[in-house]
Amino acid sequence: MTATTNTGYRIYQGRVSLDWHKAREHWGGGRRRPCRFCRRPSFLLDDDRRPVHKICLERALTASLTTKTDRWAA
Repeated sequence: MTATTNTGYRIYQGRVSLDWHKAREHWGGGRRRPCRFCRRPSFLLDDDRRPVHKICLERALTASLTTKTDRWAA
């Protein structure tokens, strides 16, 4: 099942998928800074203007969703 929202992401097969293809605010202007998750250089920025890879953020969001689901199921 796929849930689509207007917030720039969707959940597909239990994973978060970010839609950044039209959002210029996620481009870091050609300056590479360490990703907040993996520490490798990244050109992209999250909504709080911190450097991040899109896939790293998607994985972190998916993990937080599954953690919350597990808590509520107990």
